[in-house]
Amino acid sequence: MEMGPLQAMIGLACRKCYKEEDVELSRCGGCRRISYCGMECQNADWKRHKPICKALTSLEKNSAAAARLVSLLPKEPSSDLQEIRKLTDEQLDIYFIHLQRQTVVEHSWIQHEPRCLVCTRTEMVMRMETGDVTQRLIPCPRCMRSFCCSPAHWEAAHTLHHGPSTDWRDGLSHCQMNMFVRMQARVDTKTSLLDRQGQLLWVPGRVKSRWVSLEGKTWEGEFDEEICKSFGMPVTIPSSSTFLISSASDTLSMPMAILYGLSKLNEDDGWTRKQKLTVHVLGADIREVSCRSVFEEILHRLPEVNTLEIVLCGPDVPSRDSFDHKICPECIARGRSCVLKCAANMYHDFVRKQGNQFATPDLCIAFNSGAAQDNLGYTWRMSIKVLVARKLPSLFTGYDREEAEGDAAMLRAAGAAFHPLLGPCLNPWGSQKAHPTTHSAYGFHVDNGWLAGGFK
Repeated sequence: MEMGPLQAMIGLACRKCYKEEDVELSRCGGCRRISYCGMECQNADWKRHKPICKALTSLEKNSAAAARLVSLLPKEPSSDLQEIRKLTDEQLDIYFIHLQRQTVVEHSWIQHEPRCLVCTRTEMVMRMETGDVTQRLIPCPRCMRSFCCSPAHWEAAHTLHHGPSTDWRDGLSHCQMNMFVRMQARVDTKTSLLDRQGQLLWVPGRVKSRWVSLEGKTWEGEFDEEICKSFGMPVTIPSSSTFLISSASDTLSMPMAILYGLSKLNEDDGWTRKQKLTVHVLGADIREVSCRSVFEEILHRLPEVNTLEIVLCGPDVPSRDSFDHKICPECIARGRSCVLKCAANMYHDFVRKQGNQFATPDLCIAFNSGAAQDNLGYTWRMSIKVLVARKLPSLFTGYDREEAEGDAAMLRAAGAAFHPLLGPCLNPWGSQKAHPTTHSAYGFHVDNGWLAGGFK
């Protein structure tokens, strides 16, 4: 079951046809959670919507759940993000106890449920609290993607919503980020360039004449002209390619983070002239496999490297030795190759199994590792111990500041000494495509948006 765009998930677009403009939307009379543009779409969507509709309706009528959810509400509005996130996590625990048989997709609907920025009330909780079925959250009139339960709470949320945020680039406010993400979603919905996973797998069809440092460079400066040329867009119109670059950066952030890490962890440019460059990707899964074509950008920026070997290590990668990977005609003509191998093991097990055959890679990288999460930490600690003990050049990225700082603490505790420019800090080559943080009233996460730490 596909989830559809966020606008539909938060009730601001038709759940069936995804229209949000020039239509009058009506809420489902059962769960009052999602919207439709008319009976035709509602009837057509009923089979898909029925399970979650009945589950939510049952939950709302559960007096014990209602009492517990209402008891969690703070007495005063808060701008403490940690407290707000703690409250939403506690609320979700109650939801999931009563929705334990629902699918992952249906859980995602709950995680994206709109809630008040400063007190975490949802519309369902507001109805539970007052018994008034007409209760509605008030959306921000500018971005239409953040909510408060009353005008008074919007006053309390003003600084939080309109002040500069550290979640993303350029110091944009939460409201401005919402508007950019909303526009991005509209572009993505209308474009035919994305694959089934909603990814734009694009690599510029050129090979650079020499390695040029990425220091001080930007996504727009490095890719605007190429993306305009590739997709037939006028270069003369400012920001004409902004949203395409944003989509492309979601996957290109992987090779660009690799190049940035290599450039910082090496004292000179000797690595750019190696015959063979080897990168180990730790904690890899099907995403890195499906996006494998974008790693060719490393070859395109390192014209003196003849072979690029990417080893994807992780229990969730396919159990196969390698993938056939077609590279561009120019690289083929030069006799160059991009080799992608899979090792369906945690990294410490991969190193152990290699034994004396293990060769130190040019870089070990963990994309969005979440290493410090309680449910993953026990395996990451063993792999991190290997990285530090063997002094392997390594770089960890994170979705956001909170994840990056948590991973950084874990890496330092293991003895890692960070390069001063490799974290924890914003990643200049993190994706430009932000996604609202699930189960939260505030915040965004970005693929490789932060550098947790680089060391060797």
